[in-house]
Amino acid sequence: MSSLFDAVVLVSHDKMFLDQVTNRTIEIVGGRIYDYNKAYSKYMILREEILTQQRAAQKNQEKQIQQTEKLIERFKAKASKATMAQSLIKKLDKIDRIELDVEDNRAMKLSFPVSKQPGKMIIEAKRIKKAYEDKMVLQGVDFEIARGTKTAFVGQNGQGKSTLAKIIVDDITYEGDCALGHNVMLGYFAQNQAEYLDGNLTLLETMQDAATDANRSRVRDLLGSFLFRGDDVEKRVKVLSGGERNRLALAKLMLQPFNVLIMDEPTNHLDIDSKNVLKEALRKFEGTLILISHDRDFLQGLSDRVLEFKDHKLKEYLGDINLYLEQKNLDSLVALELKEKVKSQKPAPSKNDYESQKKLKSLQNRQSKIEREIAELEKELKISDAALESNYEQTIAQANFFEHYNGKKDQLGLLMKKWEVVAEELMEFEI
Repeated sequence: MSSLFDAVVLVSHDKMFLDQVTNRTIEIVGGRIYDYNKAYSKYMILREEILTQQRAAQKNQEKQIQQTEKLIERFKAKASKATMAQSLIKKLDKIDRIELDVEDNRAMKLSFPVSKQPGKMIIEAKRIKKAYEDKMVLQGVDFEIARGTKTAFVGQNGQGKSTLAKIIVDDITYEGDCALGHNVMLGYFAQNQAEYLDGNLTLLETMQDAATDANRSRVRDLLGSFLFRGDDVEKRVKVLSGGERNRLALAKLMLQPFNVLIMDEPTNHLDIDSKNVLKEALRKFEGTLILISHDRDFLQGLSDRVLEFKDHKLKEYLGDINLYLEQKNLDSLVALELKEKVKSQKPAPSKNDYESQKKLKSLQNRQSKIEREIAELEKELKISDAALESNYEQTIAQANFFEHYNGKKDQLGLLMKKWEVVAEELMEFEI
């Protein structure tokens, strides 16, 4: 089996996805590039270890430099020691000063205060029906949202997650009843929220237009907490990147009071650090939360209830996203998408006939064999990586080291592709 690609380059803000499919990380910070043969999470651990070593080495070097400078000052004052002072000065000039790797410690500051206490029942919906022309999306849907709950909407694209969010905020027409409880104040971040921004306005004008008399004086401070400082506030919205637009949309959201927050794919275009800040703010949010996301890492710890959208209906699962995926026997929400597509595109084979059972057993054996080969190769590569880290020069001096090393990586890539093909075939038997 030949490899389709010699290399794959991914630009992604999904940490779990990067960890699963990459073996090398290139980070660009402050105009410099840092390149290590590690998946993202392992790279970040290694990066911190290197920075810690650099800080310690720099501190020791500074101590030595200060001691040398004191000696130079003492020797300068004595004619008999002048030659020694000059020697120390030359030595000091030749020192290669240790510089720390560049760190980007900027992070937006975010918290979602609750406006006022709503009633116990936040949303009560009955017989919700919505179709787009001939395509039925939701039909006969009943559901409730209680105060203080944190709910994740999950399911294949096109099953109605965003549609139901728009129904709740009364953004689209529908059939049925969807009633909000007493004192409910909705905050809504749409999937395409950034598209609602006027590209011809400046950031400052955008915020001032959305502000009230009570919070207009806070606009500049709020922009600053979302990393828009100084002259940044005079930029036109149309020149912003996708991530910057999402940050501006989040800042704008903070200008309105709410006790129920509905967020539809809020992490689109956000970098990993900004996603972490947003996640922490949502974790601390004391109001009622509804989240739509395909990012398992982001959803972890943010929900106590999952509503699965499938075949125009909702199915409730109590617990967080990890428990839901465990019950579905899935590794990720992407796998959920794939499984549903396989179900919709291919007829299920009979589980009882002899030929199907024979094929199933064959596929399971092939998968087990490939998994054993993958585990063995990963073990060998792990030993090589450890050798490179502990004694780089001696390791690469071995005959044809990198030829063997890269050969194993290529072989591992081929095995992973084989495993994916077999796993997809096996999915047919799980329907």
